[in-house]
Amino acid sequence: MVLPPNYKNYPIWLTIDVEKVEDANFGITPKKPLNIDYPKIIEDWINLCEKHQVKSTAFVLGSFAKEYPQVVKRLKEAGHEIASHGLRHELVYKLEFKEWKKETLEAKKLLEDLIGDEVKGYRSPSWTLPFKREYYEALVELGFSYSSSYFPFKTYMYGNSIDKKQPFTIYTPSGEITEIPIPKQLIPFSGGFYMRILPFWLIKILFSSLIASGHKPIIYTHPYELIPNLFRSFLKSVKVDLAYFLTFANVGDSLKRFDRLLESFVKDRNVAGATYTSYVTWRMRQDSRAEGDKEE
Repeated sequence: MVLPPNYKNYPIWLTIDVEKVEDANFGITPKKPLNIDYPKIIEDWINLCEKHQVKSTAFVLGSFAKEYPQVVKRLKEAGHEIASHGLRHELVYKLEFKEWKKETLEAKKLLEDLIGDEVKGYRSPSWTLPFKREYYEALVELGFSYSSSYFPFKTYMYGNSIDKKQPFTIYTPSGEITEIPIPKQLIPFSGGFYMRILPFWLIKILFSSLIASGHKPIIYTHPYELIPNLFRSFLKSVKVDLAYFLTFANVGDSLKRFDRLLESFVKDRNVAGATYTSYVTWRMRQDSRAEGDKEE
């Protein structure tokens, strides 16, 4: 992957899908309303980023933004990029195309009205955006510059079988868009269920290996995954079944893991350009210069 010079000391992208635990598509069964302090969790996330002087890209679900508008504004005020995670956490391939496009536009406008700024990025719920040109063309038409919806590991719910480790351009009749996939190293490891259950020594090796091969790992997480003692926190309030295990299983505190990873790999504490949009903007400038050189 060709990266801007100031990325060399910041070889990790940090992202968070801002949604409620009930939105997760594993289908947990709460026995009673869950009392989760999302404002505090997001504040902990902001504090972690400030400690390491980095910024994240926050993919915010529209329904979450409606319920917690101040949390979204707080992320924006703290310098984090606000991107869209759709309106509802529905599997995209189960929605009618026109319904998905309409809801995606609604979610984009909702966030833009809330933060007073343009929303340029999109990540589909549970990586379920079909890898078809018509969906990417729709994103271009809706005003998105990039997507981060490609997961190169096939599961029963989501993912793709072709491994892709670096951003690539998708050309459509309406224009082009950058797709930023989640790199794996034999297996997924940099977020979600995989990050929670793999031993930290192995995660660190996989991060090092991917970076050494010239690629950029993407940390991705969710607010509820940052809760200490996650697995035990909901034993009394949620039915314990396979969905519970997939949603809450962990072998360590996620926030502490991210802290250790950033401490290990982020060498420049004043680095700029850690968000997706900063990379896409740089990439577009490089393409423009290349086109200019051709014309000359």
